[in-house]
Amino acid sequence: MDLDEALRCLAEAEGDQRRPELCGGRYLAVAYGEGLELDVSHLRARGVEEFAARGGAASFYEALDLLVDDFLAATGDTAEDLLDRLDDAGPANDDRPPLADIVSPRRRLLALILLGSGGPMDIVTERFKEDSYLGDALADLPHARFVLLASAEPPNQDFALGVLELGGGRAH
Repeated sequence: MDLDEALRCLAEAEGDQRRPELCGGRYLAVAYGEGLELDVSHLRARGVEEFAARGGAASFYEALDLLVDDFLAATGDTAEDLLDRLDDAGPANDDRPPLADIVSPRRRLLALILLGSGGPMDIVTERFKEDSYLGDALADLPHARFVLLASAEPPNQDFALGVLELGGGRAH
């Protein structure tokens, strides 16, 4: 999934216009970063089942919400406080469709993170196993595939987030 598609999904969730093909199945929210509960470094330590109990979702949209929950829990801030800080750091491109349609502070925060407002981010669309932050998750979950993978540009920050579809059987 590319950046525009991820933003579109956040806008769809905002307007309760979720696509059925992203609402069924099993998804897993994963992250890499200090203090994040969904950090893939916990995957082996806890075991896949316990990790999935924390990061498992019945839809892609629910997995996106879990990523925001985890990020907010790790920072100890509210979405509104973090949005204010991002606004102070520089103007966001509010005109970029569908960003203008995302008004929920939580979903807007995730949209701005994906856009690189908190630091440079790459949306990975191929060669997922090569991602230095989250690529190893595929070894632990051999039947999973990344639906979304956003990774910080090294060496600027050590942060990544993603959503895996479990048991999809499609190519990684």
